[in-house]
Amino acid sequence: MSNVLVIFQADTERTEQMALAVGVGAVEAEANIRLRRLAAPGTAELAHKGYGKLQETDLLWANTVVVGLESPRPKAAELNGLLALLSAVDPGRLSGRQAWTFGPDGLSQDPTEAQVFVESSLQIAGLVVLPSNVLHFAAGNDMTEQMKEAGRMSGRLNHTG
Repeated sequence: MSNVLVIFQADTERTEQMALAVGVGAVEAEANIRLRRLAAPGTAELAHKGYGKLQETDLLWANTVVVGLESPRPKAAELNGLLALLSAVDPGRLSGRQAWTFGPDGLSQDPTEAQVFVESSLQIAGLVVLPSNVLHFAAGNDMTEQMKEAGRMSGRLNHTG
């Protein structure tokens, strides 16, 4: 069974909804999921509390890491925890695992500055970053369905069961 870690940055419910859609798609593909929200210290929780704090064990558990970024520009206060964990893990321990990002508009052929920054950090940590064209589906204009389909694909990646 594949393990999908969905990490998201969200000050609004839109990005949270896209992250949840990825998680639903992964579950539909019979994957295990973990959801973790990136937030600046002191930020209020969104609709669903208790996503848990991102930890090294989450990264080591995951076959696929998905990072949703709400802001087009990197927000250091929210990204510091993720970046610190990525730099602390021996790249050999994450080698071969896959990752992808989505931005404030979901899946896009033109990554934001924040996506480029995080994807670079993921690659330095040893993960293989999938290009957006691998995940972009012609599923009409329904972003939720596109994100669910990307989640299904992630759930099927490295599926061993």
